[in-house]
Amino acid sequence: MKISIAAAILILLIAALFGWQDHQRLETIRESHAKLVATAAQLGISVDPSRPDDPVRITKRERENKEANAGLAAAEFIAFAKEMESMQKEGGSPDEAMQKKTMEFVERMMSLDSSQLKILIAEVRAAKDLKDETRQGLIGFATMTLSSDHPQAALALLTESSDLFTGVGMSSHVISTSLAKWAKDDPIAALEWVKKNSAKFPDLITDDAKRGVISGTAVQDPKLAFKLIGELGIKETSQSIYEITRAAKTPEERTATLIGLRAHLATLPDEEAKKELSASAVGSLASNIAEAGFNAGTQWIAEAKLTPAELESFASGLQGSGKTAENGQWIEWIGENLPAKKANQNIDPLVRNWTRNDYQAAGKWLGTAADGPTRNSAIRSYAETLAEYEPASAAQWAMSLPPGKDRDQTLKNIYQKWPKNDDTAKEAFKQEHGIK
Repeated sequence: MKISIAAAILILLIAALFGWQDHQRLETIRESHAKLVATAAQLGISVDPSRPDDPVRITKRERENKEANAGLAAAEFIAFAKEMESMQKEGGSPDEAMQKKTMEFVERMMSLDSSQLKILIAEVRAAKDLKDETRQGLIGFATMTLSSDHPQAALALLTESSDLFTGVGMSSHVISTSLAKWAKDDPIAALEWVKKNSAKFPDLITDDAKRGVISGTAVQDPKLAFKLIGELGIKETSQSIYEITRAAKTPEERTATLIGLRAHLATLPDEEAKKELSASAVGSLASNIAEAGFNAGTQWIAEAKLTPAELESFASGLQGSGKTAENGQWIEWIGENLPAKKANQNIDPLVRNWTRNDYQAAGKWLGTAADGPTRNSAIRSYAETLAEYEPASAAQWAMSLPPGKDRDQTLKNIYQKWPKNDDTAKEAFKQEHGIK
C-alpha cells in the first residue's frame, strides 16, 4: 500500500524534529516528564508502583478528566491530519509554522499515558473521514510513543491494528523497540510473544523485530542472547552479533559478554560453527572496545585473558574502528601480540583504511614509529595504497625498507598501481628499479 504524501510528511517531520532513529528528542521529552513527576511527588501526589501503566492513584473524576483530555487530543490530532491532507491536495509543503505545530503535537502525544493513547488510537481508527494511509501513519506514530515505556501495550495495539501495518517500516521499528525494552526485563516473555505471533504476523515479525529481543536480552544475559540467534531462526547473524556486543557499555558488561559467548560456544557441537561465531563476536566486540580508547581497551584485553585465536579475531575487528588518532598504537599492539604472519595480515587492512582516510596522519605516524617488523609491514601497506595517488612519494617510502624481497615486491606493486596518465614517469621508475 502506498503511503499518502500527507502521512509521509507527518512521519518524516516527526523523524526529523525529534530524532526518530536515535530518540534524542524523545529522551529529552522523557527527561522533562520525569522532572514533572518528581515535582508532583513533592507536592504530595502519591505513586502506586503496583500499577506500572498508571502509577499515580487517581479519583474517578481525575480518570474522567484523563479520558476527556485523550478524546480532545484525538480530535485535535485528527483535525491536524486533515489539515495535512488538505495541504497535500493543494500542492503545498509544510512551512515553519506547520513544523512548529507538528512539534507541539509530538510533545502533546508524549504527555499521554498508555490508557490515553489507547483512547486516541481508537478515535483515530474510528474516524471515517480520514484516508486509510493517513490513519495508518497516525496510529503508527501513536503506537511508537508507547514502545519504550509500555512495550507490551504497544505490541498489543499494533497487532490489534495489524491490517493497517502490513509491510510498513514503522511497524517493524515499533516491534523491534518494544521487544528490546521488554526483553531487558523479561526475555523469556518477549521470546514467547515472538513465537506465538510469528505465524500470525509474518510481515511484521521480521528478523529486524527478532533482533530487538536479542539486543534487549543481551543487556542482562549475553549467553542467552547468543543462544537466541539460532532459536529465533535468524539466518544473517552478523547484525545480531553486533546488537549483542553493542549492548555492552562498560568493561564489566564486555567481560560478561565474552563469558557468555564462551559458555554458548561450549554448547555447540560443530567446531567450524564455533570458530565462525567466535571470530565474528570477538571482532565485533573489538570495534566496541576500541571506541573506549586504546588505554582502556588494552587494559580490558589484559584482564580478559584472550586466547591466541581470540586475539587474532580482536585484531581483525579493529579495522576501520576506534579513534583514528590511536591507529598507530593499535598497529604497534598487533605487532607485539600476534605472530609475525598473523600480525602482517591484520596490520595491512588497518593501514590501508587509515591511508585512504587520512594519508597525512598515517605518514606522520610512520615517520616516528620505531624501526622493526611492525613498521616495515605498515610501510609496505602504506606505500602500496599511496601509489594510486602519489606514486613518487610511495616509492620514497618503499626505499626506506631494508634491501631484500619485501622492498623489491613493494616497488613492483607500486609500479603496477602507478596512475595510467603518467606513462613516462612510470617507465622511468621501471628502469630505475629494474622491474620486470
